[in-house]
Amino acid sequence: MGTTWQQQVREKTVTAAQWARMVNSGDWLYTGGPGSDPVATIHALCDRLGDGPDQLQDIELWTQCSTLAAPVLRNRDPEARWCLMHDFFFTGETRRWNDANRSVDWGHWGWSAGMCYLYSRWARHEKECSAIDWAVVASAPPENGMVNFAYGVANSMTAVQSAKKLAIEIRQDYPWCEGGRSMTLPVEEVDCFVEVDPLDPRFRWPQVDEAGTKLAEEHRAIARNILSIMGDGDCLQVGIGAIPLAVVLAVKDAGLRHLGVHTQMGGEWIFTLIEAGCVDNSRKSLDPGRCVYNFMFPFNTERYYRFLHHNSFFAGYDSYYTNNILTLSKNDHAIGINSFLAMDLYGQDACGFYAGRPVSGTGGQFQFIVGCAMAKGGRGVLAATSRDAKGRSRFVPTLPQGTIVDVPSQFVSWVATENGIVNISGKSQAEKALDIINVLAHPDDREELERAAHELHLLPRVFKLSPDRRFPDYQQERREFKHLYASELWGWERQDNIWSGK
Repeated sequence: MGTTWQQQVREKTVTAAQWARMVNSGDWLYTGGPGSDPVATIHALCDRLGDGPDQLQDIELWTQCSTLAAPVLRNRDPEARWCLMHDFFFTGETRRWNDANRSVDWGHWGWSAGMCYLYSRWARHEKECSAIDWAVVASAPPENGMVNFAYGVANSMTAVQSAKKLAIEIRQDYPWCEGGRSMTLPVEEVDCFVEVDPLDPRFRWPQVDEAGTKLAEEHRAIARNILSIMGDGDCLQVGIGAIPLAVVLAVKDAGLRHLGVHTQMGGEWIFTLIEAGCVDNSRKSLDPGRCVYNFMFPFNTERYYRFLHHNSFFAGYDSYYTNNILTLSKNDHAIGINSFLAMDLYGQDACGFYAGRPVSGTGGQFQFIVGCAMAKGGRGVLAATSRDAKGRSRFVPTLPQGTIVDVPSQFVSWVATENGIVNISGKSQAEKALDIINVLAHPDDREELERAAHELHLLPRVFKLSPDRRFPDYQQERREFKHLYASELWGWERQDNIWSGK
């Protein structure tokens, strides 16, 4: 009789310290991304860092949005003497660490495209020749001979397929999540398992009252403006924070129905809308009946477990699917809502790296803004308060030196602040600048911005704008419209088919 999968798991199970003894100086490690962030193994790895002959040096740790691992590494090796972390999406912890001594290497990518690039860089035809020495990923307890990536399907399979060896942290507090794609892996493909004690305070997820996020009136006003271009049957993508929460509460209060979910980051906002009777996924053109997500942060471990454990209403997909522009363009009435740090008068935005400082990351912003705009009746919305927490205008004449553009101006469409919402796609540069100044910017900043627009020669001297500029109303004219660019139909003679939504 062959070895059962349970026996394989037992035989491959080691302590975190035993795993760390398998790591060699100079190794490259690729950890699971958000939701599959390992922690026990990272503690053990950090215990081995140092200058001694039996200690580890020249370790490189590649990750995205490290929530659990970053604080551990920061405490042990704040100056990156022995281990350098490459992080492609900074959390607040990582940002503060990097602000202190510039010891973290930041990477810029679009969530799915970036993973494609890393995979093409690291993967080899022969697994033992792969560029990554260890992939380390947290997962739910195995069932029926399979590992389940639970909250972190995001880039887990990319990590697995890019590495010579694979270590899986088993967490009893992780649910078995139903997949759409890339959710499971046979136990025989795992080199070792590490049990994680969820009761150990070092290994717990931080518990956050997401629904209790404090909202300012500006956030509620932004939500009301976004709600003005929403309707029953919309398919939502939002993130975490004050503006997404305000949008969710506005949707709930408005009583919108038959909403769908296709998002990168799932979480409490989905649970809230399900309980309110707003989300049933019944009108989705893609994956009907299922909330599609890429990753989640279980900030309320018990609540997340109750919603997700063996619940086929949810479907976890890898980033190549959830964030793929082609996928998004097939999601009728998609609306993606993403925040930004700053926008200039040309209409280009920055959200991850500003004025020479990494702040967070672009995540899936580019893909969702572009992909949702290509869907039938779709909208990609960039949203922010008109001023930041220090009272500075988010709208600037030009983005400062050392800023990375996340969405080029030719792809930006809907933009919302507490002052209004406007679609700047298909407009001239003068029209864009005046919309940004007169609709979006804080009233006290408009005079200075208009003066700057003239200095930049963005406003022709004799150019007078009528109020509506002949732009169509979304609800009346664009609810069933699909961009020609995103349609399988091509040629002006076929345009009637596109207008009819076919």
